[in-house]
Amino acid sequence: MSSELPAPKFKHYEHVVVRGEGPRCSDHRGARGTVIWLDSFYVRRNPALPDKWLYIVHLPSHAIWRTFFQSDLESDGSIDPESAHLGQRPEISFDTVLEDDNGWAEGSYRLPGELWKVVIFNKDDVPEIQWRTNNWQRPTRWEREAMGMVIRFPQTARMGRADLLQALSKAVGASEWVELHGPDSMALR
Repeated sequence: MSSELPAPKFKHYEHVVVRGEGPRCSDHRGARGTVIWLDSFYVRRNPALPDKWLYIVHLPSHAIWRTFFQSDLESDGSIDPESAHLGQRPEISFDTVLEDDNGWAEGSYRLPGELWKVVIFNKDDVPEIQWRTNNWQRPTRWEREAMGMVIRFPQTARMGRADLLQALSKAVGASEWVELHGPDSMALR
């Protein structure tokens, strides 16, 4: 399938400037950032629209990661090494609004020396909290496989923010999470 799709315009770790006029760009127009991820979801649905490639862009001046269409971005011609985007501390970003007790939650996390990964929390028919690593395959040759884990809680367990962080800490051997506005886990996977 990837040979039938138009190639993405930007590469991983390419420096870009937000130039789009739509609502997605209004708070970030003119901001400089770095592409950390490519997503072909919309361009696969309509290959005649190559500007529908999605990119997760780190905007350091805003301390956030946001998703933009190809048409929203312009390259500045430079590229970072991957090592410039490895974690320095345990970081977590939740994509869902968390309640005191959730049946399901999703987000992304990054550990020191690693790239962003996906984490999915859900209640299931398990006797105790369980986790397994997972790789989400990507459908084109330009995209990277997403890594991460699924953490399952017993149906009767409480799944509040502190519970989720405690389970993730146990699964990955990290603690003292810094919560921020990281990349959208759905775009990562």
